[in-house]
Amino acid sequence: MNTMSTLVEHDETSRFDQSRHVGRRTVTLRSIGDAIRRRWIVVVAVALAVFIAATAAALLLTPKYDAYAKVRITPNVSSPLDFGNGQDQPADQAAVNTEVQVIGSRGTARKVVTQLGLDRDPEFAGTGAAGTAIERATSGVLDRLKINRDDKSYLVQIGIRSTDPEKAAKIANTYASTYVTGTADNLMGDAAKQSASIQQRLRELGAEVQAADARLASYRARSGISQSGEGGTITDQQIAPLSMQLATAESEAAAARSALAVAERQAATGGTDAISAVLSSQVIADLRRQRTEAEKRRAELSTRYGPRYPLSIQVAQQIEALDAQIKQEASRVVGGLRSQALSAEARANSLRGRLNTLQRGVARDDQAAVEAGSLERDAEAKRTAYTRLAQAAQQSSQAQRLSSPQANIVENATIPTRPTFPKVKAFAAAGLLIGIVLGLAAVLLVEGLSSTVRKPEDVETLLGLSFVASVPRLPTPWRLRTRRVANPATTLVEKPMTVYAEAYRAVRSFITTRSEAEKVRVIALASTLPGEGKTTSALSLARVMAMSGDKVLLVDCDVRRAGVLRALNRSADTGLADVMEGRATMQQAVLPDSVPGLDLLLVQGSLFTPIDLFGGGKMEKMLAEARQRYDYVILDTPPLLGIADARTLAGLADAVMLVVKWDTTPIAAVDAALAGLEQSHARVLGAVLTMVDHRSEAMGGLYYSARYSSYYNE
Repeated sequence: MNTMSTLVEHDETSRFDQSRHVGRRTVTLRSIGDAIRRRWIVVVAVALAVFIAATAAALLLTPKYDAYAKVRITPNVSSPLDFGNGQDQPADQAAVNTEVQVIGSRGTARKVVTQLGLDRDPEFAGTGAAGTAIERATSGVLDRLKINRDDKSYLVQIGIRSTDPEKAAKIANTYASTYVTGTADNLMGDAAKQSASIQQRLRELGAEVQAADARLASYRARSGISQSGEGGTITDQQIAPLSMQLATAESEAAAARSALAVAERQAATGGTDAISAVLSSQVIADLRRQRTEAEKRRAELSTRYGPRYPLSIQVAQQIEALDAQIKQEASRVVGGLRSQALSAEARANSLRGRLNTLQRGVARDDQAAVEAGSLERDAEAKRTAYTRLAQAAQQSSQAQRLSSPQANIVENATIPTRPTFPKVKAFAAAGLLIGIVLGLAAVLLVEGLSSTVRKPEDVETLLGLSFVASVPRLPTPWRLRTRRVANPATTLVEKPMTVYAEAYRAVRSFITTRSEAEKVRVIALASTLPGEGKTTSALSLARVMAMSGDKVLLVDCDVRRAGVLRALNRSADTGLADVMEGRATMQQAVLPDSVPGLDLLLVQGSLFTPIDLFGGGKMEKMLAEARQRYDYVILDTPPLLGIADARTLAGLADAVMLVVKWDTTPIAAVDAALAGLEQSHARVLGAVLTMVDHRSEAMGGLYYSARYSSYYNE
């Protein structure tokens, strides 16, 4: 329950100009939540309708089945020209992606269409010219083709969607086998092409190798370049041993000259016997041994027979002959040393001349060696290329014989037992979710377009009135909704400590506070339209005042409805019409209520008369008498719009309390009613919101309602 006693200044603009309300109503999360809570039936209805529509659509749609075949792609087969590169390399993900594109190509799909005759299947080919049936069916297959690939593996799922589950499985398996067979055919074709190309190139390289070897051999023959493994020209190969021979010859010549010089010096100083070559001669050594023996024999003969002994003389002659031979042999040895020295010198000179001649040809041979090296490298490069190409030819031949596809079928598609589309549960869940969203949008749209009073702030900012109180709607138990229940004013008496009763105590407090300052004794309870709880509010307020000790008169001025009479379920012999027409006095027509202190001036029943009952001073006279007898007079007036009596009564009252039904009465209607009251110079104390949901913002929201529910005795 909310109350507010501050008077709000009236807007200077016309109340009929509804554009003045634009932008004056604040929107908060609480107000949005309150709107959704109040209009939850709209949300539920829209959500349920969309849910049913989505479920029905899912059940009415033609079911479609997806069948998947699994294929393993192994694109790591290397080319025969990749010598040792990639034999053990893992499959390249880019190559796998390429194979996936091949699977989804029109060429593969066209093979499947041709193989299965799908160009005659209306599901895939549709309708059209016969000449384009294959292409239409190919497009239909591609539209229904699903390729799923896991980036972390080489498995690819090839799926086909069809209204026939058996057809879907058959097409998926055919598609997979067509792709696998195509990879094998492509691989064999590539191997054959490579083999033919390699053989042609091998023949060309063979001829080039032969020509290069012939050029190299011819050049070597012309330039005298060695073909040994060490390389170099013949001159280079001759210089090294010749240099060694020259060194040896010069050494021998020097040794011979040295030996000759020594022999000549020894001969000049000590005879030939001192020459070492002579001493080392075996012939001379034998001759000297013979001479020694001859000398020994001569000495023996001379001692025995004397020097003149013939045998002694003969021995002496033998010794002389041996000396001559020794001398001759020594001369021959010295001559041999001289000849040896001359020969060694001549040989050294000869070798030196040959070496000089060869060294002069080195420059020419170096240039020839460079050219020969270039020719040899060219020939070697061609031989290497020939060897590698021969290996490639052998690998290509093996690949052609042992060709295996780059893909293999891991799992064939099975006939699906459940349709993939539509998924009834998914459709239903999506429908429910969309329905909830649309329901919320509808609530917000209706709330945005709504122009009713929902919050105390609306009373002040939009109507320019003081907000007095919010009267909650009394909950009706489900078991009583089919039967007539007691009037809320009766419940107020039975349960005085309720939020409902407290709301009218707040209204009474508001009135009594104003009455002390402004002499408010006659209060007219008015409403814009019928059904806003005006009669119930008038009876409830009158009883609360009476229960608080005030002497109150409740006058039922709505002669067309006689609402108070029906609310109390009573009868009256004399009523307000009799008093106004002079057939009875007010004292005679007043009836006591069940609540002490409250008197009732009722209408006997619904009265339709062209006579102005409340004009001509008769009503003013009765109200003057009532002011003397009662503390407060409550007037239950007819609705302000359409009933002229309401404005008359509002002008006769000291003040008007406007009753507005929460979230029902249009603001434009309230403005029209207030414009009429202003024209009648009626004084409006404020507005009371009736039949307010206890969970709404007008009652403080769920939080405050829950807090106060334990405070009041409901």
